Amino acid sequence: MSEFILQTKDLSKAFGGLVALKNLDMSIEEGKITAVIGPNGAGKTTLFNLIAGVYSATSGEILFKGTRINSVPPHKRASLGIARTFQHALLFGNMTVLENIMAGQHIRSRYGILEAALCLPNAKREESLILLKATKYLNLVGLGTEKDKEALSLPLGRQKLLAIARAMATEPKILLLDEPGAGLTTLEKRALSDLIHRIIDMGITVLLVEHDMPLVMGLAEKVIVLDSGQKIAEGGASQIQRDKRVIAVYLGEEVEE
Repeated sequence: MSEFILQTKDLSKAFGGLVALKNLDMSIEEGKITAVIGPNGAGKTTLFNLIAGVYSATSGEILFKGTRINSVPPHKRASLGIARTFQHALLFGNMTVLENIMAGQHIRSRYGILEAALCLPNAKREESLILLKATKYLNLVGLGTEKDKEALSLPLGRQKLLAIARAMATEPKILLLDEPGAGLTTLEKRALSDLIHRIIDMGITVLLVEHDMPLVMGLAEKVIVLDSGQKIAEGGASQIQRDKRVIAVYLGEEVEE
């Protein structure tokens, strides 16, 4: 079995004449934290949307645990173990904190609406298990005491934690975090970093898109740098910080040949 949980091979995405991602080769090691960085418009969110199945690739391949998943629909990818969050929390605003997490468990449910409506014993047992697991994930992110609050009544930092808990409720093998630190205070970012390490300790791989460089460099074991849809650098955090091409992209300087 490959040591890589996720790979892209020659992956490209074009929107008409605009090439958002071009010929990306990427390998994500299982059980590690990998960060994808780059300026706005670099193709980071496009990459996440391709992996999650929101977009179809123009060309190239996406492999999950060695199997090509290009034609697998988004809900099936979630069932395989690919979960993601978004730049904005995108919570179910008419639901409580707990109900948001329970909604994340639906892809693992084996019983349908009819069984639940008839309160059949197996459906009731599954509902109890869903409640138990939802509580577990709320406690993981520190929201256990706020389970009965409306989701949108939480401040931004806690909404982002709730979004992570909901993604975790799908029982992923790899978790895609899209700018989880955006808008958070220094203290909240520290708590986020601790949470990501706990997720890794649970055996879940993390792929992170983030603009906050101190957060990235303190977390990631490997950093992939995109610019204008292409990979320009890859390596450990300290190596990336010294890379002239990366410095040029972020400072707007030209690289001397």
